Order: sequence, then C-alpha cells, then structure tokens
Amino acid sequence: MADILSQEEIDALLGALSSGELQPDQIRDDTGDKSTKVKPYDFYRPSKFSKEQIRTIYMLHETFGRLWSSTLSGVLRNYVSLSVSSVDQVTYQEFIQSIPNPTITATFSLSPLEGKALIEFSPTIGFPIIDRLLGGAGRSTLHARELTEIEEHVLYNLIDEGMSFLKEAWSTMIDLNPELSDIESNPLFVQVVPPSDMILLITLEARIGDFSGIINIIYPYVLLEPILSMLSAQTLYAVGTRSPSSEVRERTRQVLYKVELPVQVELGIANCTLRELLSLEVNDILILNSKVEDDLNVRVGELVKFRCTPGLAGKQRAAQVTEVIEDVDFITPSILS
Repeated sequence: MADILSQEEIDALLGALSSGELQPDQIRDDTGDKSTKVKPYDFYRPSKFSKEQIRTIYMLHETFGRLWSSTLSGVLRNYVSLSVSSVDQVTYQEFIQSIPNPTITATFSLSPLEGKALIEFSPTIGFPIIDRLLGGAGRSTLHARELTEIEEHVLYNLIDEGMSFLKEAWSTMIDLNPELSDIESNPLFVQVVPPSDMILLITLEARIGDFSGIINIIYPYVLLEPILSMLSAQTLYAVGTRSPSSEVRERTRQVLYKVELPVQVELGIANCTLRELLSLEVNDILILNSKVEDDLNVRVGELVKFRCTPGLAGKQRAAQVTEVIEDVDFITPSILS
C-alpha cells in the first residue's frame, strides 16, 4: 500500500498542505543521490501489462468516454465530460482499500471472456447523477450512504446503456458483449478476483456541470489474458479499417427503420408570376404541366422515389405505386416563377 493512498489519507494530506502544517519539501524523498532516480521493482508483483498494451487500453477508453459523455449530456441535461486520467496496474486489494465505503460499484461480464469486471463511481459524482436522473438540480449528499432500491434501479438503467458504448469502443479490437450484473454499495462484498491478483485500473475523470469525481473501471488480468496479444496499436489501427460486421449492419438497419420521412404526391407544377400568385382567390383554376392520364411523382424527402396513380381507398385519398425509381438523384422541387 505504499503507492496508493486511501481517500481519507489524501484529504488529510491536502488539508495539512493548505494549512501550512506540512511543507512540500517535507514529503520529498531526500535520501540517496538526487541525480539518480531508481524505480523499485517488486518481483512478487511483476508487471502483467506492457506499455503498448496500456496505451491501447488508454485509447479504447478515451473513445468510450467520448461516446458515453455525449449521451449523458442529453440524459442529464447538463454538460458532461469523461476523460481518461490514468491507467495503472495494481492488486485488487490495493484498489479496494483506496476507495471509500460505501461507494457505488457495478459488476459486469465481457462475454465470451470468462470472469467479471467492475465499474466504480465515487459518491461525489454518483449522487449528483442520481439527483439529476430523479429530477433534481444535481446536488450531492453531504455524506456517502448506501443506495435505495429506487436509486439502484435508476442507476442500473444508466450504466446498462453505457455498456453499449463500451462494446462499441472494444469493437475496434474484438467483439465483446458487456452485460451488467449487479450494483453494490459495499466494495468489500464485491470480490471479482482474489485480493492478491493483479488488475488493470482505468481512472476516468468525470465532470457534470459544477461537480467532478472519479469513475474507475477494473479489468482483472485473468479476464484480459486471452486477448493480451491483440492489445497493440498496430492491431487497433488494422482492425479499425475492416468492414462493418453483420451485427453492426443489422443494428444500423434497425435504427434506419425507425427514421420518419415526409412522403408527398406531386400533382404537377404551375408557372405564374408573383402578381398572379397574390391575386389568386377561391375557385380560381391553375393549369398544371401534367395530364390526367400521366403518372405522378412521389417524393420521399427531397427525392423522387416512386411513380403513382391517384385514387381513393374508401373515402380517403390514396395513391397506387406504379413504378419504383432505382437510380435516385437529388431533385429539388421547382420554384414557382
């Protein structure tokens, strides 16, 4: 625990510095030769992830933060920023001892990988999010507490939506299916791996309006071990140029099916002067450039997509499609002159 401070230790250190009880020079290590910087290496805890793998994880979660923050801004009706602050490898015990209790933790799976991952919201940012979702101004509680059932349900839906953006960020490397499992307020009850196992800790700085806090994402080494060989910048850029998968195409198609477009049947065009247009009255007749037996244009948005014949379906006006225009060009409606 020499490298990681708990939240209480951090607050005490900052308080001592601001009050003048502790000077910055006092916390510096004056032992040894200052010109030689030696970084200790613990052979009992060797580094599991290479620098290149950590850089790749950093870029993936920068994408995740950018995607999710844009959606959160609309949901919370406030400016939201999510950016990766650091990527570290520590033991699971060190992480658990460094976060407050109670806090907001959620476990999720990454099938087809075996095991669980973890996302943790600091209370300073978690409770303002819940307050905004429940219609409040986004105020934080004075002290951390356990979530109520209603708060858990509201936050569960929000994090579950964030899993889709995590899936999209990982899709540039590998197709994973993040699925939210459970939300827990006591981190001691969340044991995704043994305390001594190494984890990859991604710390995101979250800003929502005037509030800021930390969101941690934890991947155990045993979870990512099967795909470590893929975690390289070369693979990231190579895979990023591949064609969309069938699942992505189907998802895009389903989204496009819900798009509403205006459909209009164009009876014809009449040319007249502005004076004639302004002098039109009820029962005046305009001569169009189309004949009764001609098929009419059907515009979808600004495009002529079909030909049709007008008629009635019961007592409703209708149009029967007679031709589908395959090669559609952008044809803007003629302006009356």
